[in-house]
Amino acid sequence: MRFPAEARRDVQVRYTRPSCMGGFAWFTVDFEPLPDGRLGFAFVNPLGPDDIDAECAQAVSDGILLWLIGAGLRNVNFDRPPLPTAKELAEGVSVRPDAGPGLIALRAVLRHSRLQPLDSLPWTHARAGWRAAEKSWRGEEATDDPMDRAL
Repeated sequence: MRFPAEARRDVQVRYTRPSCMGGFAWFTVDFEPLPDGRLGFAFVNPLGPDDIDAECAQAVSDGILLWLIGAGLRNVNFDRPPLPTAKELAEGVSVRPDAGPGLIALRAVLRHSRLQPLDSLPWTHARAGWRAAEKSWRGEEATDDPMDRAL
């Protein structure tokens, strides 16, 4: 069985943490099954550096993958488990137990991102990527998250 079974589109995350360290991430991502019955994980970023820099985009990808393998939110920035390699993912890696049975077969496509020059940091984007994956599989109860409306 492959995970996910169906696409989840337009998952929006706005992650802001006002503090002396800053922290801002705001993006929309689509989650869809990989085509042709393949297993693995693909992250597609068609956006340019004015929307999101390469380091932050990679952090979004890492955050999503960390959620898929079962890491907790605390493990995104501290005590981070090793990420599976592309070869391991293509051979089949189980998705986190609470998401149901299956092997990871996911493509995540970044559709929109907003950059804040001082506060758009990789650690914030990693946490937001984890949160986007969590929101997408929680479904409808995640669509009106007050954090996504906050300025």
